[in-house]
Amino acid sequence: MMDSAGLAEKLLVRWLPLDATSGREAAMARAAAEALRDLGLEVREHEVAPRRPNLLATRGRPRLLFATHLDTVPPHLDHRVDARAFHGRGACDAKGVLAAMVEAAASLDRPDVGFLLLVGEEVDHAGALASAALAPPPEPRPEFVVLGEPTGNRLVVAQKGFLGVRLEAEGRAAHSGYPHLGVSAVHRLLDALGRVRAGPWPEDPELGATLVNVGLIEGGVAHNVLAPSARATLAVRTVQPEKEVQDRLVALAGEDARVVRRTGNDPFRFHVPEGFPTTVAAFNTDGPYLGAWGARICLAGPGRIEDAHRPDERMDRASLAEGVSLYRRLAEALLA
Repeated sequence: MMDSAGLAEKLLVRWLPLDATSGREAAMARAAAEALRDLGLEVREHEVAPRRPNLLATRGRPRLLFATHLDTVPPHLDHRVDARAFHGRGACDAKGVLAAMVEAAASLDRPDVGFLLLVGEEVDHAGALASAALAPPPEPRPEFVVLGEPTGNRLVVAQKGFLGVRLEAEGRAAHSGYPHLGVSAVHRLLDALGRVRAGPWPEDPELGATLVNVGLIEGGVAHNVLAPSARATLAVRTVQPEKEVQDRLVALAGEDARVVRRTGNDPFRFHVPEGFPTTVAAFNTDGPYLGAWGARICLAGPGRIEDAHRPDERMDRASLAEGVSLYRRLAEALLA
């Protein structure tokens, strides 16, 4: 068993240079597997896609699995370390989270604690969806999953749901000087998007407001041609069941655009033991997809979600150290 003192910082420094953007998780998976083997765990790989393995690391039958994702959002960033913080892609989401988990597990040194590390969380949850193939024999199953994301070291009570869709509009090309001869798909798409953005959308006393983001718009062939087609990609952070949100989108888009579902899940509520500070998450996680084993799922981790996905992503040293303590105390409370 390795010395756990300062292990999280050492691992994070080692991992920050690795490009782990979604689809390129192989190097990070190898590095994580090495760290887990150093804990005395047996590491099994499950290839979700070529060179994109999930990792299950155990020693005996785990009652608790620490779980997080191996991938980061693009682009990969240069890294640096100063007296206060670690800077770089994945510093808080989620290389730093994993580093804190590894140090906590090293200090616990329990045979009933393991790890589940997943690919693709930032894009399509492919690793979590495939995780059932990594399941241990039906009995005994893990009782708890401690899922790691940057939450300011607070346990998340609930997270908003998510619905990713594409709006597709069709038109008829014509000279822009003679618009009566065609139909602009761009104009139809903009009309549909205007209604979608205006809503109104529901709010929840605990989860807050529904959030609609138009992330990508494509369409048309030239500035002087009525566009024959146009598309927009939307991310909706939901506070109601996915089916209700999709039906609402279809109604708001009307005849101007077709709604094509890409991915989604309902709002999700987590297990929160007594005595820990709590929060609510607007972001999406692998949590809703990890219910196949019937385990109780907790969500928490060091770092601030406000620092994730940014060009100046960071993990404060103090938060990382607090995360190690949080994971150790949480595991002890759950396994008591």
